Amino acid sequence: MSSTHLTPQEREQLHSVIREKLDLNGAGCREQVENTTVVRELPGVDSMRLLRLLGAVELGFQVNLGFEAIVQVRTVEDIERLICESRERYGDRVRSSGGRP
Repeated sequence: MSSTHLTPQEREQLHSVIREKLDLNGAGCREQVENTTVVRELPGVDSMRLLRLLGAVELGFQVNLGFEAIVQVRTVEDIERLICESRERYGDRVRSSGGRP
């Protein structure tokens, strides 16, 4: 059975990736990253930055979100949900193949 939420450590990792990839770590940036943060409303976010962010999430969490993730992401919580769904899909494939990925 898989979890529909990230662990607190994974959630902090996700928030860190978001801050890094969207350049929110600067001294002049006051943006906080919360689960309810609307990603597209963060400073400087455009479709290319969102694509780079999702690519970094895929690498950091070893998941495949797919291109359709771009239109599915509104909040940070949406990214978390997509990570968990990708893990579930992978687990289903492993189970159905007798334990082989």
